[in-house]
Amino acid sequence: MRTLTIPAPVPGPASARRTLTRISALGLACAAALTLAACSGGGSSKKGSSSTSSAAGSFPGAQSSSSASTQPSFDPAAGPTITPAQLPKNCDGLVTDADMQLALGSPLNGGDYFQPFQPTAAKQLGRVVCQYGVVQDSTGKITSNQVEIQLAIYADAATAQSHGAATVGTLAGQGDQYAPISVAGHPATYVTEAGKDAILVMYDGNRTYLITTQEALIKGDGAKAFTLKIAEAMYKHTTPTPPPTTPSTGAGTPGSNTTPGVPASGAPSAPAGQPSAPAGQSSAPAGQPSAPAGKPSAPPSSAPAD
Repeated sequence: MRTLTIPAPVPGPASARRTLTRISALGLACAAALTLAACSGGGSSKKGSSSTSSAAGSFPGAQSSSSASTQPSFDPAAGPTITPAQLPKNCDGLVTDADMQLALGSPLNGGDYFQPFQPTAAKQLGRVVCQYGVVQDSTGKITSNQVEIQLAIYADAATAQSHGAATVGTLAGQGDQYAPISVAGHPATYVTEAGKDAILVMYDGNRTYLITTQEALIKGDGAKAFTLKIAEAMYKHTTPTPPPTTPSTGAGTPGSNTTPGVPASGAPSAPAGQPSAPAGQSSAPAGQPSAPAGKPSAPPSSAPAD
């Protein structure tokens, strides 16, 4: 990771840093933006039905697919809730350089610059930003970047949804083209700015994601494929691992015999009507079935436990 060390954050030009406030801008929350940001279903809880649209979405210029997708869909409102302490502490916690290289096919030029921010919007709990492929002037000031990634968290999923929808609404109000897209089954909105950048907006649980890919790096369908791969990597790195499932206490343990009519010790009962050992003959060891005189004991049952 080629993380840059800068004595104090120095705001770059408006063109390089204009995306830092998008995720918290209330802007124009039009009904279409709200639908795109929340209706398709993304998060941690699977829905019963799978998507029937192309996973690539239907942004302007894309080819639509008539075949049904087997990719599951998720409900964003049921996504995980994280705390400020769980926010990434560096760029690798969002997307690694290896992720970038894998998505692009070659390494990014320039370093990475990570910044944590205090809450700047209603019910916002924290926000982190990483700029990848940054260019600095002779004074160390950042003049541009190739990819910028933001992760913000809010008090609840409803607030995260509201801010995500407002961001899409602001972009739509500027005349940008937008359409739904699936990030490994999690719904998001893909925005293409006329002659400018590619942007992906998503909310999941109490989190909002904002990825901006500069046109100078890659554009067109390539920008969409690249941004989608980065979003999938980001979701993987920033989603807590669920705790392991504890087996039910009512489940049988391996090797235990739960067949009706069998004693808890695991010893099979003697068949009905079978005589017990004759008088004077030593009884069978504890836990073993009694056998008729002159006959070997039956082997233990091989039936699996329920």
